[in-house]
Amino acid sequence: MTENETVGKKESLDNRIVAALLEDPTRSDMEIARDLGTYRQKVWRKKKQLEDDGVIWGYTAVLDEKRLGHVCYIVLMKTKPMNEGLVNTLLMRLVGEGPKKQNVRLTNFFYVNGEFDWVLRFSAPDHATARRYYDTLRMIYDDHLLDKPVMIDVNMCLVTEGKRNPQIADLHDFIPPGR
Repeated sequence: MTENETVGKKESLDNRIVAALLEDPTRSDMEIARDLGTYRQKVWRKKKQLEDDGVIWGYTAVLDEKRLGHVCYIVLMKTKPMNEGLVNTLLMRLVGEGPKKQNVRLTNFFYVNGEFDWVLRFSAPDHATARRYYDTLRMIYDDHLLDKPVMIDVNMCLVTEGKRNPQIADLHDFIPPGR
C-alpha cells in the first residue's frame, strides 16, 4: 500500500468516525466499530486523537427549548474592529458564569463576516429574562459596539447542531389561516 493510500484510508476512517459521532454521539465505540467494519480499540484511539487535536471540542445534547419552557433568541452585533479590550471582554463573559447567572442558556456564539460581526444564540424562560440579558450585553459591549444590537426571537428551529427538528412538520402551523 502506498503512503497516499494509507493517508487516504486514515482520513476516510477519521471522516467516517466523525460522521458516526455527528449522527449519534451516544453510540459506543463498539457499535461504531461494528458499523464501520473496524476494531473498537481503533475507533477509541482515533476518537482520542481527534479530541487531542481539537477537532472534536466536545459532545452535546440537542434540546427542544420550547418543550423545556424556553424561547430561543438570536442577537446580531456590529462592533468596532477587533482589539484587546473586546477580546478580553468576550473571553471574560464566555469563561465566566454570566449567562447562567441570568438564567440564560448560551447555545451558539459566532464571529462572522458580513453585515454583522457577531451572531449569538441563546434561550431564556421568558421574554423579560431575555430582555435583561440583551440589556446586559448592550452595557458590557457598549464601548465596542458600532450600532445597537438586534434581538430576534426564534419561532421555530428547523436544524440545530446538524440535527433536523423531529417536529419539523409543525412548520405548517405558521401558515396563516385561509392560505
